[in-house]
Amino acid sequence: MVDYHHHEPTRPTKAVVDAIRAVRDAGVPVVIVTGRAAWGAVRTADDLGLDMGFASYSHGAGEYDLALGEISHREAIDARTAIERFVAADETVEFAVEWDLEGWYHTKGFKRDFHAKWAGEITLEELFARPTGRFVARIASDNPYGSGTRCPHAARLAAGAALDVADYHVEVGFNGWIDVGPPGVTKASGLARIADYYGVSSADTVVFGDAHNDLTMFEWAGHAVAMGQAVPEVRAAADEVAPSVWDDGVARVLRRWF
Repeated sequence: MVDYHHHEPTRPTKAVVDAIRAVRDAGVPVVIVTGRAAWGAVRTADDLGLDMGFASYSHGAGEYDLALGEISHREAIDARTAIERFVAADETVEFAVEWDLEGWYHTKGFKRDFHAKWAGEITLEELFARPTGRFVARIASDNPYGSGTRCPHAARLAAGAALDVADYHVEVGFNGWIDVGPPGVTKASGLARIADYYGVSSADTVVFGDAHNDLTMFEWAGHAVAMGQAVPEVRAAADEVAPSVWDDGVARVLRRWF
């Protein structure tokens, strides 16, 4: 499993692409598992030279069949109750929602300060009209992306909304960002679904990650590798720490076996 988890697009180097190819040539499945939306997962697969297999996206809420070029599985929630609770907790909150490969639809004040596929502006009523596998609540924050700590402003908002874990899974991010998806759905559940398809056990799975939302995979997999740029909590939870993405950490680890 490979996850390129960055705010701005990070293209894998030739060394990483070659290492991934060696794994596939050995008959071992390679899976992308990411918190990014479907279009980001597909772009990463293209960058890595993956044209077969699966990509799990949106924290496990969706799955894309790379060979067929279509979504093969999706989970969904009704966002209305959650969004109404966020608004009640802080009326300055703004929202973005993903619907398959269309791009981010967003409310008027949502800050578009990162690279993404933007689909257009919508109202809350329009947001309520369709189920989604994931939406984002976001408030103003001075906590920078990649700071290594979850945003305290977003954490307070999430606590104020007090969403029931039986109805929603909540991931508090760095810079005012909160991901909300189906209950019990995480990167680990998305990966486990694909591993089951291949008949691969968790004990025989190696995962790479660098952020808090990778911790569920670290708990599930037989061997967890934190990238060198990972936040301290993630590094502490890993079985080993690889060099950073910029130092071809994935390739250096994979070359030990392939």
